[in-house]
Amino acid sequence: MIPEMAARQQEPLIVALAPTAESIPHARRHAGEVADGLLDSEQGAKLELLISEVVTNAVKHGRSCEDVRLAMTPKDGYLCVQVTDAGPGLVPRPGAIGADDESAGMGLFLVEQMARRWGMTRESAHTRIWFELGYETA
Repeated sequence: MIPEMAARQQEPLIVALAPTAESIPHARRHAGEVADGLLDSEQGAKLELLISEVVTNAVKHGRSCEDVRLAMTPKDGYLCVQVTDAGPGLVPRPGAIGADDESAGMGLFLVEQMARRWGMTRESAHTRIWFELGYETA
């Protein structure tokens, strides 16, 4: 692991993903490539899980044929991850809580528990979920 590299390497890795379930393993693979040599193994596993969850949300709820944008930017002490889609954002809908899928609703809970910080923004008809993950396990 080379955290000093992150301080120098400020260029984001940006990937356009088709808004399909087949893109989720591709997002995980890109996360693994970024994590290698940058995050310790535990944080790398967290990164792959969190990206899977957030990209899954973008694909499932984005309801658009527009690509999902994954950006991972090394910062001083942490990795900043952004997933942007053309969906309606976190707008409550009737019946959303009582979803048939018992595993539904865990993605952002996991982000809340594992990331050092996270948030959501809406701009220009796009939704962006972002989170920060430290290079080393706290």
